[in-house]
Amino acid sequence: MALVALRNVTKTYPAPEKDAEPIVAVDDVTLDIEAGDVYGIIGYSGAGKSTLVRLVNALEPATSGSIVVDGTEITATPERQLRGIRLRIGMIFQQFNLFNSKSVWKNVAYPLTVAGRPKAEIAVRVDELLDFVGLTDKARSYPDQLSGGQKQRVGIARALATSPQLLLADEATSALDPETTQEVLALLKRVNREFGITMIVITHEMDVIQSIATKVAVMDGGRVVENGDVFEVFSNPQNTASQRFVSTVVKGIPSPAELAVLRERHEGRLVTISFRDGDASQAAVFVELAAAGLEFELVFGGINDIQGRAFGHLTLAIRGADAAIDAALAQIAARVDVTEVA
Repeated sequence: MALVALRNVTKTYPAPEKDAEPIVAVDDVTLDIEAGDVYGIIGYSGAGKSTLVRLVNALEPATSGSIVVDGTEITATPERQLRGIRLRIGMIFQQFNLFNSKSVWKNVAYPLTVAGRPKAEIAVRVDELLDFVGLTDKARSYPDQLSGGQKQRVGIARALATSPQLLLADEATSALDPETTQEVLALLKRVNREFGITMIVITHEMDVIQSIATKVAVMDGGRVVENGDVFEVFSNPQNTASQRFVSTVVKGIPSPAELAVLRERHEGRLVTISFRDGDASQAAVFVELAAAGLEFELVFGGINDIQGRAFGHLTLAIRGADAAIDAALAQIAARVDVTEVA
């Protein structure tokens, strides 16, 4: 059974002004998030992804549909009973949301204090978590004395304080530079791997999904337009919105403008060969072209790695007799996708 199950979930807000239509922020979303998943939810601003995460931790009620978290139907749970459910859900925010007047140690201790845990237990747990995130030496520091990456590490430690089953990260790396982003993502991977905590990662950055997620849902206009295994969605996106996101990290078939530039710079026939894990290797394709006596050069594209599985698109400029090129491409097309682009 899924740890989080959403069925036909919709969230509608009242019209902002008279005679306007109500705002549908989340529109008939159905998703299953299994225990242990790192489930990425990606979409441009206004796609509904942050609203969706607020529905999952019951900070806002759904207008319709069903949301089940660890066997509890939260859409039917009275507010007084939601507190215990929220203790099992950790939250990491884009802007850290730390208490500036409290030390790092007290920020991490805060949810345990609110939960009424014994002081001795709190002390042990906070020390463990600060060691885990590498901030033992910052225990007595205050947030304004920390870098952005350190603040987010405090946020992660605080989110883990009550030993949640589910961790929600809402644009957790958007305020960080690229190097710090990778450090924070590596820490979140450790959280998932070592503690087995299920994560929902909300982001508009495709490289975040590529780095950490095992599954992904693409949202557009409040709806989930495509979802599944990250490798499958990245290597073969079906929806236009998914294709736009994938194009930010994967060089695909050249656009008409890119083709025009390639034609000016390179002689020969331009052919894009698409590779997916389990297909013929790049080396095998290159050997076949060379064996046919053809000259070729790589002029566009690249290969991506998603958790040890490779895929990508390589555009080659191939020179030689047309008959020899046709014969070689026919053999290669039996094992990989081949598209002659010019």
